[in-house]
Amino acid sequence: MSKKCFNLDSFYQLLKGRVSHNIDYTKWLLDCMTHATLPIHPKFSLVIKEFVLSTFMTSTCQKIPNDIVQSYFQDLGNITTTQILMLLYVLQFNDYVIAFRTEPKLMALASSSTIALEQTVEYPIDDCISIRFILNHVEANQNTYKNIYPDLLSLSANLYPELFDITSFLLQEGKESESEALWDIQTINKDWIQNLPAVELKHLLNQWETNPSLVVHVLSHLETLSTFNIEEHAKYMISILIPPCLNKQLDVRVVDAFISTWESFNRIIPHTLWKITVNSLTPQEYSLMDLIQNPHIVFKCDARLFRSEQLLPIWLHVLSCLRTTSKHRIWKRYHTVYPRIDQHTINSRNVLALTNAQDTVMLQLLLELCLEKPEDKDNKEALDQSRKLICNFIHSIFIDGDREMLLAKILHFQTYSTDLIPVVVDLIPSIYIVLSFIPELTRQPQLDKQVFGILIACYLCEKYPLENYLVTAEKHVLPRLLRIAFPVTREGQVSNACVPSEYLVKAIPGFVNLARAFPHFGPTILRAFDDIAKGLPEPKQFIGQEGTSKIILVLQLHKVLKDTTELVQKEVARMDKVNKVTL
Repeated sequence: MSKKCFNLDSFYQLLKGRVSHNIDYTKWLLDCMTHATLPIHPKFSLVIKEFVLSTFMTSTCQKIPNDIVQSYFQDLGNITTTQILMLLYVLQFNDYVIAFRTEPKLMALASSSTIALEQTVEYPIDDCISIRFILNHVEANQNTYKNIYPDLLSLSANLYPELFDITSFLLQEGKESESEALWDIQTINKDWIQNLPAVELKHLLNQWETNPSLVVHVLSHLETLSTFNIEEHAKYMISILIPPCLNKQLDVRVVDAFISTWESFNRIIPHTLWKITVNSLTPQEYSLMDLIQNPHIVFKCDARLFRSEQLLPIWLHVLSCLRTTSKHRIWKRYHTVYPRIDQHTINSRNVLALTNAQDTVMLQLLLELCLEKPEDKDNKEALDQSRKLICNFIHSIFIDGDREMLLAKILHFQTYSTDLIPVVVDLIPSIYIVLSFIPELTRQPQLDKQVFGILIACYLCEKYPLENYLVTAEKHVLPRLLRIAFPVTREGQVSNACVPSEYLVKAIPGFVNLARAFPHFGPTILRAFDDIAKGLPEPKQFIGQEGTSKIILVLQLHKVLKDTTELVQKEVARMDKVNKVTL
């Protein structure tokens, strides 16, 4: 600490004691930040915390004006100690803006304060301050910043959780260890690529077809950049290389180098990179705020992306980060704009319903991407790979912070294409939880939901042949099929005649899967099929009416029953040899 600046211990005691004199505490703090030296004083974090707390509690300390804060971040070419301390102050202040509206103790203090809490506005830092870039610098110099690093990290994670994606951390750690093992990164002339004119960089990258080795070399140099001023590099790289990647024209080495460089840039300018990436794939330009407020915009990207094994993981990563950002901003707005329940009709349940609705729309859109399209017939491998990536992503959402599996329940009560049931059962491990609410799903008044529940239960039982699931099949799945076949009449009596319907045609084949899971349950299934067949009118009764829709449906139902019965009988014949029930 410079001699120009008084002792931080004394400053801390003055702030903690709420000593009110004709002292400009704001100027004192700015002087301390400006003249701070390394290593950082152990009390600096506490001083900033007490100063921020005082700005909410007393008129002694005034919030540092926003224009002064912004001036410290005009140049991030060489990160200074002052910038790091200023970031800590900004994060601490923004954190208290939320804390004073959510934590009971602080809310009680605020009620006795003379400062109007409604007038305390957080600092806008999404676009002007790269938190991730500054954190990278602090992490690389933890010894000198060890006294403030824990607070800086925890505040950043609390306010900007989207910046702390575990996949990105693991990728970066792997790259660092690989770089140390294979080549000395210090020997690369970083100034060459950093100072390369934009026109020259564009010219080099445009040689992806004629000279892929050169492009790989350029991308390798780009990947080593650790400067904040890489936005222009990112724009050229993405705009030039994504189109041929979508067309499957890029050399595999170039694709790998491009993805690796994108991941490195994501550790420096994540928010900006997401915006550039999405805008390069959509016909319209969007701001970062547009993407945060409506993450579903990313589904407007070029359709070829969703069958690209290389680019789809990047897109899913951007979607995941935007989803996290959007949910966090929604909750933050609720706590800061609607802090008092008695003054507003919006409550936490409304916000939870909003975020769940946003998530289920996203899940439905993701599942639609898994449907086979005409153009997929010539490239089944790309479809299968896309389904795996998307289903892994959905699985991660189900198991991340959704202990009650509420999202899974909402999604399946909304239902989706039954063509996707075999896919999701095979590729989403956490989908087994659906069996816990099959009884409720099959009791829904809509017949399409009942059929959906029957089919997914049959597929899940085949994959997880547990005895408690057999009980579910006996008590809820098969009885529901019979209820669809023999509905209750207006008089409240069960119909004696089977009522043909498309729902029956769709539901009956699923019981082959159930018979595979529980061969000993096969005879019960066959008896149910026999009851349905006996309740149907014979085809000969419709002689002369072959063109009517009813006879077509009856004939179709007879055929489905016949084919399914034969398959179930095969499973029954094996029941003495196979016992799949797991006790």
